[in-house]
Amino acid sequence: MNNQIEYIGRKIKELSGDKFQRIKTPIGEENFYNPLFNEVDFPNISEENLFIHIGEFLISQDVKHKNNLISFVEVLGHKLIKSKAALDQSINFVYLTRCSIMDVLELEIHEKRISIDSFFEVIKIIEYLYQLISKTLLNIYNEELSFIKHALDESKEDLKMTLRELADLERVLNEATIFAITGREDNILYANDNFCNLYKYTREELVGRKHDIYSSNFHPPSFFNEIWETIQGGEVWKGDILNQAKDGTKYWLDTTIIPFVDSNGERYKHISIQYDITEKRNAEEALRKTEKLAMIGELAAGIAHEIRNPLTTIRGFVQLLKNDGLDPHYANTFLDEIDRINFIVSEFMVFARPHQIYFSDCNIKSILTSVINFLEPEAILKNVYIEYKFPIEEIVISGEKNQLKQVFLNLLKNSIEAMPNGGKIYILIERTAQDISITIKDEGIGMETDQVKKLGEPFFTTKQDGNGLGLMVSYKIIQNHKGTIQVNSQLNQGTTFIISFRSPTKTKN
Repeated sequence: MNNQIEYIGRKIKELSGDKFQRIKTPIGEENFYNPLFNEVDFPNISEENLFIHIGEFLISQDVKHKNNLISFVEVLGHKLIKSKAALDQSINFVYLTRCSIMDVLELEIHEKRISIDSFFEVIKIIEYLYQLISKTLLNIYNEELSFIKHALDESKEDLKMTLRELADLERVLNEATIFAITGREDNILYANDNFCNLYKYTREELVGRKHDIYSSNFHPPSFFNEIWETIQGGEVWKGDILNQAKDGTKYWLDTTIIPFVDSNGERYKHISIQYDITEKRNAEEALRKTEKLAMIGELAAGIAHEIRNPLTTIRGFVQLLKNDGLDPHYANTFLDEIDRINFIVSEFMVFARPHQIYFSDCNIKSILTSVINFLEPEAILKNVYIEYKFPIEEIVISGEKNQLKQVFLNLLKNSIEAMPNGGKIYILIERTAQDISITIKDEGIGMETDQVKKLGEPFFTTKQDGNGLGLMVSYKIIQNHKGTIQVNSQLNQGTTFIISFRSPTKTKN
């Protein structure tokens, strides 16, 4: 058992019900407090049971504590129904307790009291528990709805209550989720406003169309075959899907697909409930890259001393041998290879800690102009033309001039080399009140999605004679400048790098 997971379990047990009553809800700004819950002793139950059960499961992760949690949720669900609590209030409660736990996790990872691995492991367990909680609550409400259905023949008032519950459920789905209904032939029957807004299609454009209208071509056909087989069998499918909006923007979506089956057990329609998790996926990817770069930093500090000293000695002896009559061709080859090894070590040294960097005011326009002038002769020889558009005013950030120049040199050289048959490179500097962005776009061979994801990793390269260190160093330099690098690329359609920095409060004129 991971001691850090047990530690988080104990921290969750310490949570108080008052904590989440005061945070903002996804429906509005008001506090999650309703006099209705006084009838079920809601704060006491949440404080003394829910967090305790979740914490106990994290500590032990055994069947006993999972069953205790399910039993508690069943009791709570029945009391909520008895107090006339609507389904959206119960869902809101589940959301808020989860927020409180995520606050604890964020604080612990920020304070470095738990590792990244433990952080993701706890998230995985928490997601499993909240799926269990949600499923149990939904089952209880489904049982209640079934009871109401049987009572419809006897009471008109029961009918009104059921319609109200269904309206509440519809409102929750429409307001809190990306929701669509699909027919037997996989044609879209209905899409809510959130669905249309995300995918940038009107409802009229979507209704009647199949779901491949917003396919990102990221997943293989076997992925969708598995989904289809699952829902055709009457089972619920859950997973993450990468889809693409009408304007080309791609989104990662936490997706649940629920089939409706007739009396013969055959699917006649299904609904999809989605949540946009793009930012979460991007944050996880950034954390993984940061962890890899940190490992390289530790490695660089060790190898620099161990390799450079013998390299200096070898280089000296090769020069002596050259003076003593060694064939100059072989001597020069030895020296070139020694210099190449030394260059790789120097590249790694960007990651070594401690690494002293002295920041000063850096004129981005001036640095980029210098790089363009330096590379333009090489570009013209390769039939590549560089077009750029800079703002009239000077764009100044705090940074290390030579390192920033190295980044721009790496990116522009990569763009030139990505167009063996010539083409154009477009460079754009933009400034807003929040940030400064530098866009470098080429018309080159582009990259596949898997290749884009690996950019910046040690020794990953798409070039035959490359070593991958240039981009790895560039990513680290931008990170040290508190900036970000975004890459958009499609095979045979070119690549775009967007470097962003926080906009300083003043602009140098």
